[in-house]
Amino acid sequence: MINKLLEAVKSKRKVLIQTHNNPDPDTIAAAFALKNLLTATLKKRVTIAYMGVIGRAENKEFVKLCKIDMHYITKLNLARYDYLILVDTQPGAGNIYETGQRLPDAVIDHHNLRTISTTVPFNDIRTNYGSTSTIIAEYYKELGITPDINTATALYYGIKTDTFGAGRGNTQADMDMISYVFPNASFAKLNKIETPELPRYYFKTIRKAVGQAIIYNDLIFCDLEEVRNADLIAEISDYLLRMREIKSSFVVGRIDQTCYFSIRNKTSKKAVGTIALSIVRGIGYGGGHMKSAGGQIPLKSKTYEQIIEILKSRLLKKLGIKNAEEKQI
Repeated sequence: MINKLLEAVKSKRKVLIQTHNNPDPDTIAAAFALKNLLTATLKKRVTIAYMGVIGRAENKEFVKLCKIDMHYITKLNLARYDYLILVDTQPGAGNIYETGQRLPDAVIDHHNLRTISTTVPFNDIRTNYGSTSTIIAEYYKELGITPDINTATALYYGIKTDTFGAGRGNTQADMDMISYVFPNASFAKLNKIETPELPRYYFKTIRKAVGQAIIYNDLIFCDLEEVRNADLIAEISDYLLRMREIKSSFVVGRIDQTCYFSIRNKTSKKAVGTIALSIVRGIGYGGGHMKSAGGQIPLKSKTYEQIIEILKSRLLKKLGIKNAEEKQI
């Protein structure tokens, strides 16, 4: 597949690689490694663009230590780029900055295939893979190119956080590629990335979450109200899921005029990616994997409080929870 992409990019002048909004390690690593690959093979001028915030302390340390240059997409002159690649997302997913009426020229992703992606000239969508970074790592191996220390570290971290580190599903391909980049990764950098100093508001958010969380049978539901960034919502969802006798966690919060949520499950018996899609039907966007998913709902015709009630009602129904007594932690 990589040779087909290189052939398509060869005649282009400037390439833009776009991540999904509020980028996580997988989309950051995939974009960074792909940029370096295109620069090494074709000497192309490549820019990485994103929307939202890089809020999680680990992600900020990741970008700094691996020297990943990323640009806020609204500050770029998009007309100057004649080739657009989406990584770890797809058009119509609801988690990207839509560049007008322009469709991407290429899509590389591991989430469920969206029909519109089939109209894109180049699409490499492997729904059986645990991360997009795995796909990019395979490009390196296919071309016989050894990733440098920052690229290898990024790919290792991208694969790990989206599969092994998150308790999500992983495949033989994921294991093969994490082993492939392992010898060239910096574990001194990885140690610093995974154990960063945390800001005071992180601990304040944990205190608030513990105080406001409600338990319905084996589900823990938490409304954080106003939050600084979407990463905090996912972090709290992971944190609360560790509680004994809890099987699922659902955390929701508001940033400006958008409601964000994160849902986690300890087992893959209930595919939370499918649940996320169903509870936002008609009001927003959602999706994810077997054990981890999320979504967002624009606050247009309904208030934040109304959206919370809709999400809670739909979620309890999907999980088969009826007439459950509300319990505080």
